[in-house]
Amino acid sequence: MNRHRWVLLSLGVPILLCVASIARLGDLGERTRPMLLLWGAAHAAYLLAAWWVVRGAPAGAAQDGTLVPRPSAVPIVLAIGLLARAFMIPAAPTLSEDIYRYLWDGRLVAHGVNPFPHAPSDPALLRYHSELIHHLNHAGVPTIYPPAAQILFGAVALVSATPLAWKLALLGLEFILLVGLLDLLRRRGLPDDRLLLYYWNPLVLVESFGSGHVDLVAAAFLVATVALYERRRTMGAGFSFALAVLTKYVPAMIVPWLIRRRAWLLLGVAAAAAAILAAPFLGAGPALTTGLRIYARHWEFNGALYHLLREAIDSDLQIRYILAGAGVVATLAIAWRARSTSAAAFASMVAFLLLSPTVFPWYAVPVVAFLPLHPDWGMAAFSGLLALSYLPLPLYRGTGVWALPGWILWVEYGGLIGAWGLTLAWRLKRAARAKRQDRAWACTSESTPT
Repeated sequence: MNRHRWVLLSLGVPILLCVASIARLGDLGERTRPMLLLWGAAHAAYLLAAWWVVRGAPAGAAQDGTLVPRPSAVPIVLAIGLLARAFMIPAAPTLSEDIYRYLWDGRLVAHGVNPFPHAPSDPALLRYHSELIHHLNHAGVPTIYPPAAQILFGAVALVSATPLAWKLALLGLEFILLVGLLDLLRRRGLPDDRLLLYYWNPLVLVESFGSGHVDLVAAAFLVATVALYERRRTMGAGFSFALAVLTKYVPAMIVPWLIRRRAWLLLGVAAAAAAILAAPFLGAGPALTTGLRIYARHWEFNGALYHLLREAIDSDLQIRYILAGAGVVATLAIAWRARSTSAAAFASMVAFLLLSPTVFPWYAVPVVAFLPLHPDWGMAAFSGLLALSYLPLPLYRGTGVWALPGWILWVEYGGLIGAWGLTLAWRLKRAARAKRQDRAWACTSESTPT
């Protein structure tokens, strides 16, 4: 085994040990501090591994004037990532109740019931109550999850309305993401082992395969959209884009980019596919967006810009309008400046994280999905720092009061800005060094021969 593989193996094993320990802690909502210590250790190893494959690993060896690429470490990357998922999948989802809402909605869909018109606590749904109802958070709010997600929930519930069945479905759907990422890496001439920037990320392991959040599905379909579009398979890209948007609405932020690229066929196919996917639920009428409107109007958590504006503006609604307007401006700027579809998708997901009033840790999964293509050390660090938002969870369990200390926001977003600052300083220093070398070479080449 060569040095490159040994380095990755030595960094992957600690991640495995930490993830296995997290899975064995029991109720993570009560054992938050040991979870965060283990998560932090795993994330440190992850950042070192990410740096190694992007910056530290040798590019290859020269033989007879020919550069031989470094041996692929993808088998190690996949083996360690899959083992980590195998540890997390059987663990109970104790950090969030969202997975039970997926299963509740899925049972309704499997019984032919539209989940949008009624909240779970509505007496009209009393006949469908089961053990799931006791696990639901916000049982008085109608579902916020879009039609494609509902169809997926229903398909899983037809087989087994259990967290294990849902997580296994996520594992299967993640294959779409992995194939798309590998295809995009190879088309760009980038090393395959960059896949670990997504596949080893502890946030993905805990939030997707521990808590089972649906954001991974939206990320998978968005990556597939980019891969198919770059291969000029427009019909497939359009259908995949419809699935991404109707699993989680956020991927719609790349629509301005697609319009600027005149991707009319893709958008037309996406619109037609979205209409077909939504058709079974349209009978809900205006109730189709009731839960989403309640979420957009009232939810707020861990959003730095929201909290900064809150210090200066008394009106919560006005703040939300300002952030929404900033989101529109951001998507237009991205449409104008992004150099590729993957860059537009990545930048759009980052903009959502920075501008949303609500930033749960799992919202970063689609951002992490694009890190192999666009290594961003700020976002790589931020995906680990977001775990700090779980610190108030034991207090909330005991008192019912959710209070996020202000210092957590400073550490999370300060770490993000600090990492961005260090990256910028390093790039400027490297550019200055290259400029000095070019100037020295020019002076040498223009000197008078003796």
